Amino acid sequence: MRSRSFLVPAAAALLCLVAIPQAAAGGRHHIVTIETDGSENEVSIAEPVHVASGETHEGDIVSVFGDVSIEGTVTGNVVVVLGDLDLSGTVEGDVESILTHPHITESARIEGEMVNVGWPIDGHVRSEQIGGDRVDISVLRFIPFAGKGGGLGGLLRLWFIIKLMKLAALFLILLLLTALVPRRLETIAAALPRRWGHALLVGLLTCAGAGIACVVLAITIIGIPLAVALAAAVLVVKWIGLGSVLMLMGHTAGRNLFGRELPHVASVLGGFVAYAIICLVPFFGLIFAFALDILAVGIAVVTRFGSDLPPRFSAAAAGRPGPIAGGINPAAGAASSGTPA
Repeated sequence: MRSRSFLVPAAAALLCLVAIPQAAAGGRHHIVTIETDGSENEVSIAEPVHVASGETHEGDIVSVFGDVSIEGTVTGNVVVVLGDLDLSGTVEGDVESILTHPHITESARIEGEMVNVGWPIDGHVRSEQIGGDRVDISVLRFIPFAGKGGGLGGLLRLWFIIKLMKLAALFLILLLLTALVPRRLETIAAALPRRWGHALLVGLLTCAGAGIACVVLAITIIGIPLAVALAAAVLVVKWIGLGSVLMLMGHTAGRNLFGRELPHVASVLGGFVAYAIICLVPFFGLIFAFALDILAVGIAVVTRFGSDLPPRFSAAAAGRPGPIAGGINPAAGAASSGTPA
């Protein structure tokens, strides 16, 4: 029994790789394998599994995107991934609930280990109900909007939460860049309206070349640190370019909506709000974010990270000469750098 306890979660994780597209397409699968000792290992994808009171299931039960209700006895292990678990009977093996809403009654008995990762257990589980160790990592109780329950709805909620966390981290990074190199971001943003086509091509080639180089370096084993460093460098370049793009969006919105130039931080914030809303749209948001990432890398490389052009952000965006945000005149900047205005 114990020797198989490590294989069941691995099988469940492998099933997840094919379960998501199957569930999205409405596909249902139910597989039963017969072991040499006569036990039945039952694997289901997006299908309910029920062991009625008085019945005994010989073997393991693995369910992905499905509901499992056990009122009788299961002689093997029970693994539920992204579903609902209703346990009022007996499990002679281990019970593993992964991103699942588990409901365990006072009559339930688990002779092996109890592992729960995701949503909190519904019901008071006493220590004498579990024969082995109990691991309860119900981290989703601390996350807003997590709700209850698994299934495809639970997976979408989890994706939404992770996306919000990534967007929050990105916003903090962009604010840091705005505070450290505001003039470079402004310069890059000024070049974007007239060099976006060139930037898209350069960004596509840069990302493709960096991806191929990372794969080649990773294959050589000793080049793995270089591959990690290259990937990190491309990520920083993307952040710099993305901050410039969002600054341009914010400046444009401020000028059109409020009739004035917004400060750098307010511009980045305004552009980021629009960016975050679009990125949260399913499917279209992924395409939009990918295209903007390519553009961000390209414009940062084309402008040499804001070091090859005089800052003429507001004048270029407005189509007329004048001071830019921060009170610096682009003509004065051009004269000091030796570049024609």
